[in-house]
Formats: sequence, C-alpha cells, structure tokens
Amino acid sequence: MNSTEKILKTLSTDQISQIVAGVQADLDDEMVKTKRTLDQIDQNIFTCINNLKRLRRSIIISHYAKMKNNIDGNKNSQRDALLKNLDCEDEAKDLSVFMTNLSNVSTKVKTEPMSNIEQLSKTISQNDFPSGSFIPKTGLIDLTFVIGNIVKISDSENEMKYKWTVYVRNAEEGVDNLVYIDKVTYFLHESYEPNHIVDVIKKPFSLTRHGWGEFVIRLRLHFKGNMNVQTDVYHKLCLNKDITVGIPMVAKEQTVKYKLLLHK
Repeated sequence: MNSTEKILKTLSTDQISQIVAGVQADLDDEMVKTKRTLDQIDQNIFTCINNLKRLRRSIIISHYAKMKNNIDGNKNSQRDALLKNLDCEDEAKDLSVFMTNLSNVSTKVKTEPMSNIEQLSKTISQNDFPSGSFIPKTGLIDLTFVIGNIVKISDSENEMKYKWTVYVRNAEEGVDNLVYIDKVTYFLHESYEPNHIVDVIKKPFSLTRHGWGEFVIRLRLHFKGNMNVQTDVYHKLCLNKDITVGIPMVAKEQTVKYKLLLHK
C-alpha cells in the first residue's frame, strides 16, 4: 500500500468529496482561462488578416499608380480585377508570394520607378504633356480624376503624429486632365484655423499636413476658362491607424467624373 492509498483511508467521505470538488473547480477555472486565451488569439488572427488585406489593397493601388503606360486600359483592368478578387485571396499566403504574383501579372506594362509613394501625383515630363501655358479645348469634355490621401505615422508620443497628404491625380497615365484645373481650394477642419482654407495653384495639387483625427475635406476644383467653372467634391480623410510606423500608405481613393462645358 503506497502513501496515497494510506492517506485516502484516513479521509472521510465528505473530505474526499471536498477534495474532488476543489480539483473540479480548479479545472473549470483553467478551462475558462484557456477559452479566453483562445478567443483572444482568434481575435488577433482576425485583426492580422484584416490588416494584411488592407496592406495588399494599398500595395495594388500603389503598384499600378507607378505605371506610366496604360495601353488600351490594360493597367486599370488588371488593377480593378485584383481589387475585386482580393477578398478571395488565401489569407495565409505569404506576402512575398503575393508580391511575386502581382509583378507577374503586370509584366506587359512598362513601369516607371518612383522613390516614394507620395509621388503618386508627380507631374510627368513636359515632353509627354502640354506645358503650363496650355489652353484647354472648348466645348463639352469628359474629365476623370482620382481624389485620395496618403498617411504616414511616426512613433512619436505627440498626438499630431499622423502625416497625411491629400491629392488630385489623373485617373489614367498618359491622359493628363490636370491641365484643365486652374487651382484646387482645400477646406480643412476648423481646428487648422487660421490656415484651414488653402489654395494650391500648381500641379500635382496636393496638400500635406500633420494631424491626429479624421474629418471630411472639401475640395473645390477651379477649371480653366473665362466661365470660372468650379465644382466641389468631398473626401473623407482616412488615417488608417493600423498601418506600420514609418511607411507611407495609400489610405483611401475615390474616382470622380465630370462632364463640363468649357468656353474660351
């Protein structure tokens, strides 16, 4: 007879029941803690998957924004197809594999190296597009622009650690509709007073500021011509606070289309 059996013989039935109940209570408590840990792991995995999808979306938009040529709309159709099917991607796929596949998709389209994503709206050389003295054609014209913003977060403890750039850019490479814009007026949140209304008179018509919160920016596009045609568009500034520190990312973009009657 071992020592455990000797001890059990000295215990009453009530004492044994109390020990069993205590052990069961400890097991139940550990099960609850384990379940909470697993739930937290599931939540973390879900958050990582969503962040990865945001990263992939930004990579796609940035990748195709760098391309110079868009033969027969090939670039845009590839980009839109990738964005449409993004949710069908395998979340566990290695990001390097994703990047390799993205490069393979666009091998037929020539690219132009760009050092920073903030050059999305950089003016193309004057040999490709009309000069600043360009006089827009008259009559009914169709214009398409992309309104968006880039955000970069620093590791500073300052609440104004978000550096954002809002911009107006061409929807397609090789088609410069920005030459029809005389200036863009940005109406920012009143917290930026007295500098909350800003006129940008030169391409690429972008505006950079530091901030801490999201808000709706009103952009007033002034078109060239003596009719003083102007129109307002609203863009919700997106800071995307889950991005990696120090890496500028495209946070949000929208396409706007206009059919304008311009006169000399």
